[in-house]
Amino acid sequence: MLMNIKLKFIPVILIAILTSCQMNSGDQNEDSTSLKGVTQTAEIISMNGKKITDELLKLQQENLISAKDASQLSKRLNEDLDHYLLHQDIDTKGIEQLFLESVKSFENIKINRSVFTIIQSAYHSITSQRMMRDPAKIDMTIQLNTNNMMNQWFENYQTDGDKLTDLITQVQKEKRLALDKDITAAEYDEMINTVNKIKNDSLISKEQLKEMLIAGMRKHANKSNNSNLAILNVYGAIDRIKKLGIEKELSAIYEKKWVKPKEPSYAEMKQQVTGRFTVLLNEEHISQNEFSLLTNTLINDIAYCESASINDKGKIKDQLLKGLSILKPMALDTEDREAVTDWYFMLSQKKGVDIKSELNKWLYDL
Repeated sequence: MLMNIKLKFIPVILIAILTSCQMNSGDQNEDSTSLKGVTQTAEIISMNGKKITDELLKLQQENLISAKDASQLSKRLNEDLDHYLLHQDIDTKGIEQLFLESVKSFENIKINRSVFTIIQSAYHSITSQRMMRDPAKIDMTIQLNTNNMMNQWFENYQTDGDKLTDLITQVQKEKRLALDKDITAAEYDEMINTVNKIKNDSLISKEQLKEMLIAGMRKHANKSNNSNLAILNVYGAIDRIKKLGIEKELSAIYEKKWVKPKEPSYAEMKQQVTGRFTVLLNEEHISQNEFSLLTNTLINDIAYCESASINDKGKIKDQLLKGLSILKPMALDTEDREAVTDWYFMLSQKKGVDIKSELNKWLYDL
């Protein structure tokens, strides 16, 4: 979730505007609106730059990166944010080039999932502002294409061992935070031991791996829907990393244990979305632009499902996955991300489409 911090303005931008030519009253109103937009952009970029520095400091305090690496990352990412303030017409290719040049400069740093998420957030901040420059013509492809490119880069960058190490770190974090109350510490430890065994034992065959994962899923997935989804995510992540092809078998176990909750109507879902993010906006946890992106994306997808024919399953699935992709980089805390997941899951259930695997990846970022 975005932090509530005191913002600093960028004087160079303001001076450039305030020293412009004299204007008539109509021009003054137009320029006042322009000034407000530029100032808000500077505020958001400044806030995200501070957040990046704070998040890197947390990783340093957790001994996940060195002070030198944290400083190098913070300096370069904030330079890229400042670059955007001076080049706000930058296109997708230019943003992608910024990213590629920066990660190349980080070749001396081991980029794990935690570090990559922070790196990615810098360019998400840039693409969010870039696509919202003209609210009447929001160009979501800028963010979608850049986000897809960054994810593909990280997919190619990491080895299977790196991915399994990140999975272990994620499960350890879930255990420490007790995110799912009905998963015991012993069960978390058993899942961690399974991942460690797979990571360290290269002699385990694919058939043995399949049996291990299916047996583990059957043993542990007997809890609440959210907890079973968390368990499915662990075994599903191993399946994807090792390319075992047992997604359907694992999902079938989850579905067998799933208990259907009372679903809200489409109108109630729209009210829930607006209500939840209005609270976050009022508490200054999200910006006005982020509020607009969250509510517009979700409400548009709810409206789409409400009017779509149940026979258009392919189009409905594409619409939901597009919405998830747009919201993927949003800086929300676990509870709010789970709420987004719940809404999309309910939409998929209403229309009979299967996006559980995609929801797993979206929620837990594995």
